[in-house]
Amino acid sequence: MRIRISNALAVVAATAALALSCLFSAPVVARADGFDMHSVNIFATVLEDGRMLVSESRTFDFDDDVNGVFWTIPLGENQQGHPTSLEQVSVRATENDQQVNYQLVDSANNGDTGVYTVENDGDRVTIKVFSPHESGEQGSFMVSYIINGAVMAWSDTAELYWKFVGDGWTEPSHDVTLTLGFSGEAHDIYGSDGSVESKDWSSDELSDLGVRAWGHGPLDATVQVGDMGDPVARFTVPRVDSGEYAEARLVFPVSWVPDLQVSSSARLETILDEEAAWAEEANARREEARRMVAAATVLSVGSAAVLLVAAVGLRLTVFKSPKPMFQDTYYRDVPSDDHPAVISAFMCDGDVGDAAFVATLMKLTDERVIELVCQTRQKRGLFGSKDEDSYSIRLVDRARATGPIDIDALDLYFGPGAQNGEEVRFDGVRANADEDSDAYGERLDGFKASVGAAIEMRGLLRDSSHAFGLTVVVLAVVIGVASLFATIELETSVLALLAACAMAIAAAAVAATARRYTREDVELRARCLALKRWLEDFTRLGEAVPQDLILWNKLLVMAVALGVSDKVLRDLADAVPRDMRQDELGGFYYPVYWWCYPHGSLGSPTRDLSSTYGAISAAALTASANSSSGGFGGGFSGGGGGGVGGGGGGTF
Repeated sequence: MRIRISNALAVVAATAALALSCLFSAPVVARADGFDMHSVNIFATVLEDGRMLVSESRTFDFDDDVNGVFWTIPLGENQQGHPTSLEQVSVRATENDQQVNYQLVDSANNGDTGVYTVENDGDRVTIKVFSPHESGEQGSFMVSYIINGAVMAWSDTAELYWKFVGDGWTEPSHDVTLTLGFSGEAHDIYGSDGSVESKDWSSDELSDLGVRAWGHGPLDATVQVGDMGDPVARFTVPRVDSGEYAEARLVFPVSWVPDLQVSSSARLETILDEEAAWAEEANARREEARRMVAAATVLSVGSAAVLLVAAVGLRLTVFKSPKPMFQDTYYRDVPSDDHPAVISAFMCDGDVGDAAFVATLMKLTDERVIELVCQTRQKRGLFGSKDEDSYSIRLVDRARATGPIDIDALDLYFGPGAQNGEEVRFDGVRANADEDSDAYGERLDGFKASVGAAIEMRGLLRDSSHAFGLTVVVLAVVIGVASLFATIELETSVLALLAACAMAIAAAAVAATARRYTREDVELRARCLALKRWLEDFTRLGEAVPQDLILWNKLLVMAVALGVSDKVLRDLADAVPRDMRQDELGGFYYPVYWWCYPHGSLGSPTRDLSSTYGAISAAALTASANSSSGGFGGGFSGGGGGGVGGGGGGTF
């Protein structure tokens, strides 16, 4: 119904904000199905004969039960046409913070543990590590081997050309680090006394020797040469996706591999030309990426800013309710002939709350359909009996209730088919609602539907801004999701993401809370506000009660519908001279006054009944629930691909 549109928009806006906040709190890179490799550390040492000792450590987080993990390392030829090979493969695992050596076996079965197999089919070497793990567990493994063919000696330089992460891994490799060192001359300094010390290379020293390094693969990876102590170079890659690779290329003096056969061909100029071309291509791609990042940042922040400005501007101009003609401070009459529950819901933008229900029962009391009763009964306890007061309502003349709102209110409190003379305590209703929440939920829906239908028939709360609000909310969600996508895929600034989403959410809130009511709506609202103001200021103004007590009684009911406090209600009742409202025995001439005062040891009956309505709403809700920062670094290029090694792996 139309009276629910504003609430629906508010819910949509809140949902959008919640969805965006949930997206903010989600990790930028989600864990893949099966396993996640969040740490990869590779240490490689080039030996004097050109072979390379490799130790690769990977930490796996398993999302499924596995029997183990495996590596595949391709075999082929290097740039000199020499075949590559692997030897001295070993495996270690970290178990209970201890390094455990696994045993090489010829064959193993799923379920075995602490063993590994090495299979060479001529094209590749497959290393299978048998170590069963359950979903949610973590495993750390180190595979060590010596690879032949990754290093080549030319007439003018020596070259390392090696894929240290291959494109065959089934899931991304995160936080990859390759630390590269050398043995022999590149590593040791021999003193005159025969002592040997490790050589700490500076970047300038290595540059003078002609040592240069390049990386191929993800453009956000970096290469460092020298200034690290013993290692000569370090390659750092934040992430290598499945299907991608990371490759290292290094040129260095031939004297560092004295036992490696030297080719008669020169190679250095070719290497430098290739790397220069690939670096130029990579820089062009980085520049294009920077432009894309800048454009995406401007687009996300700019579109959010435009949306916010447009939402504010339209709300202040086009989607603005007309100014009421009634401008008086006070209004001293019932604002309209509408039912008190209708007035209450109207002032709450269609929400049928406890004030609507209490005002309805007060109205029925004033019309002598029901009567409010304060009972005193004895309650037995561990230390004897004691008197206990409680409120109840007695059905006096059901036939007097003719309107659908009144009938549904009686059904909600007493139950369908209640007969005259039946009496139900407030606490009894609360207990029954807990026991039969489905039935009370249906009756509560019926009462709210009757009030909503009356508002609809009167043509009230016909907000013409709901399409505007819904459109802005949808656009805000689109901008927020697009900005998050740009942050993940293009690595735009997180600050830009937060700014764009903050402005988008603000625009959604501005639009979702916009109201453009009819002239009748704004006039009725102005009279209701003026009446509530007069009732709250009545005792301070020192005005006399109107001579028409029938009208005054209706105003007492209207005061509850408009949400005045219990104290104000008592003050309004006290404003009527005692002899005009009470007889000599303390009874009230007009039964509605029973609602204005506390009785016995009890508090205000209006507050107590409001709690009862809240208990019904809570029970109905239970029943319903039961049913239902960025940028790109330097160092790597996108070329290459000619290095040996690579391969991949996964789980089995």
